[in-house]
Amino acid sequence: EMVMPFIGAADRDPVQFPEPDRLDIGRTDNRHVAFGLGIHFCLGAPLARIEGQIAINTLLKRLPKLALATDRPEYRQSLTLRGLKSLPVAF
Repeated sequence: EMVMPFIGAADRDPVQFPEPDRLDIGRTDNRHVAFGLGIHFCLGAPLARIEGQIAINTLLKRLPKLALATDRPEYRQSLTLRGLKSLPVAF
């Protein structure tokens, strides 16, 4: 038998993660597996988090009116990875 994990489904259980499809940069329940777990935890996770904070803060500082230009972003059709097809923004 073959087992095929669907990575795009990770961290999307609404029982474990309230509103799993909503981006909440202030979310405090951080039991996600984006950086792996246990001995497979990403060594670069702290750096990636800092880079993300710097990137978001820089965007918001330089583009204070930055906002989504759509109520529902469109996602790519994929059985393995979840990602946006496009992300229309206005600024």
